[in-house]
Amino acid sequence: MRFTRELASVAESPMVQIATIAESMPDSLKLCYGESDLPTPAFICRAMDDAARAGHTFYTHTAGCGELRAAIADQIHQLHQVRYEVPEIMATVGGSMAIYAAIRALVGRGDNAVIVSPAYAIYSNSILMAGGEPRFASLALAGGRFVLDMDRVRDAIDANTRMLIVNSPSNPTGWVMTEAEQRALAELAERHDLVILSDEVYERLVYGAQLAPSLAGVVENRDRLIVVNSFSKTYNMTGWRLGWAQSSERTIKTLYRAVEFMTSNPAAMVQQAGIVALRDGEGYVAGLRAHYDARRQQVAAALASIPGITLPEMQGTFFAFPKCRFATDSTAFTAALVQATGVALAPGLAFGGDGEGYIRVCFASTEATLTTALARFRKFVIETGA
Repeated sequence: MRFTRELASVAESPMVQIATIAESMPDSLKLCYGESDLPTPAFICRAMDDAARAGHTFYTHTAGCGELRAAIADQIHQLHQVRYEVPEIMATVGGSMAIYAAIRALVGRGDNAVIVSPAYAIYSNSILMAGGEPRFASLALAGGRFVLDMDRVRDAIDANTRMLIVNSPSNPTGWVMTEAEQRALAELAERHDLVILSDEVYERLVYGAQLAPSLAGVVENRDRLIVVNSFSKTYNMTGWRLGWAQSSERTIKTLYRAVEFMTSNPAAMVQQAGIVALRDGEGYVAGLRAHYDARRQQVAAALASIPGITLPEMQGTFFAFPKCRFATDSTAFTAALVQATGVALAPGLAFGGDGEGYIRVCFASTEATLTTALARFRKFVIETGA
């Protein structure tokens, strides 16, 4: 059997390797995954049950039902004061489907796309599966926080570049783009005739503010921008697989024509639950953000007590991304850690070469789970002299 060159080039993630070890161990503490241990709120679960019983069990339009797309448009306007129309929005089977469809539409063999990194491997692997070349522009550290290095972005662009990809708030770094950084990226895209793919799934999970700025508020030409968002992180709906893309009507039509033959529409009753989440979920989101902020402070204090760790500021998401003197081979270190302690953390290498030497700690867990996991982590580092 011979697989295609594009698919064969997709390697197993080091994070999956660590998670596989953890799955085989009873009572392991999995802080390697990018999801909360809190269940989806009951009002959303009831909405799906009600929708299924009311007959929302059939296909919808590939781009999603009009009611959901209108609710998403209203949410965008309420949060960012930017008006999108229904034909400029497509509901997708998770944010992941929106990312893949956007890259597949714009990047092909002989093309490349520039990724602001470290970054989740979905971007680079989607580019590889499309036959393109992923290029990386690493974030810089300044004043104890990550910042966008525009010189590195410029240096990665050439005549074959088709797309700039940025995730803010960032998984894994917790970096949040400033409006000045957004404007610089938008100007660069205009100058080089590029499309920006902006993954904004963590926009509600920021600290010191209620919302991260969206590139939709900066980029006027919608042919230049595809924003991806999701219900997964904001409403703890990871397993429900519901996200969306917003762009120009022309771009959205191109995407949903292709998605018809990939996944088709998201499940009809899940779309109805999404409408209720948008309509009734603001109180829940505020409480969730407060919960994560408390866990963020807990993790920062615990990591500060571990020798050899430098922790950049966590501006958003529910991840800490400490640089670890003892994790120059982050995959080997996290494998040894999980085997010895049952604590599974994500190796920085899972987020590209720019992540090596770091580890990612997901703090979307209970206070008790984090207390136990971080105590084991600290003990392992001290006792092994790592």
